[in-house]
Amino acid sequence: MNASVDHITASLGNCDQNSPFLLDNEGEYQGWRQRKLELRRQLNAAEVFTLDGSGLLSPAQVEAARLQVQAFNCVLYASQGLLDKPGMVALNRQFGLYSLDDNLGADADGVTALQAVDNGDERALYIPYTNRALNWHTDGYYNAPERRINAFTLYCLRQADRGGGNCLFDHEMMYLLIRDRSPQLLEALMSPDLMRIPANVQNNTVIRAEESGPVFSLRKECGGLNMRYTSRPHNIVWKADKRSERALNLIREILMEGSALMEIRLSAGQGIICNNLLHGRQAFHDASGDGRLIYRARYLEAIDFERRQSDPGAH
Repeated sequence: MNASVDHITASLGNCDQNSPFLLDNEGEYQGWRQRKLELRRQLNAAEVFTLDGSGLLSPAQVEAARLQVQAFNCVLYASQGLLDKPGMVALNRQFGLYSLDDNLGADADGVTALQAVDNGDERALYIPYTNRALNWHTDGYYNAPERRINAFTLYCLRQADRGGGNCLFDHEMMYLLIRDRSPQLLEALMSPDLMRIPANVQNNTVIRAEESGPVFSLRKECGGLNMRYTSRPHNIVWKADKRSERALNLIREILMEGSALMEIRLSAGQGIICNNLLHGRQAFHDASGDGRLIYRARYLEAIDFERRQSDPGAH
């Protein structure tokens, strides 16, 4: 095994050693690749699951959602009437999501109300709380390893008058496209010192410590894939060597090609539940009224329907 990826396998269990996302596991990768692409050919990424009045997925919908996640790492849904935050969180539990990330800007319940705020609000320093566009990123890329974000959900209460759509790119497809073109560059993207996020210091107070890590890594549970990435040019320090530069340029090229791009614009009562895939947001404008409002929940674990079924607290 290459020395630069030894850190990935140092603490993995037996099931993780068979992960298709380890570069040495070519057979497992080819099997996973074939299944992934076949599912994507058979299914419709834009399928919307309609909840019943209780906010529950039917058993048939659960099985369909499982395949949808395997193919696209996301599920779109529509509720009958608007969900409140507890209703949204209860729905997320049906996907095996329990451990909310208590991030900066989240409300006391761990759910974030994303909306444009006044300039006097300190949250206005952060783009999600403005009406500006959000470039490609994965959520929580600045988090410490023990707080990696592996899934997030969005639920629309009010959409903007204009704009506000989201673009999505399955991070597993990004991995697949890079591995098919250049496993050597994929190895560079797994380097633990590739991406450094300087500390967030405000008024001489450290809000968040400096963090370094790879773009691609394996989740602790059975070798699933996690991606940390942002296309923002500020407050990011990338490893400065030719191979790292080529690897990052390849990510940008693939995003521009858009072969696995999905574009959605949530309407009121619609939401998305997904693993932490690449995503962005269009700028938006509200001429009048209360303005665009999206609930967001971030989770430390990835979607896992087996966890949902085995947990006695699942709804």
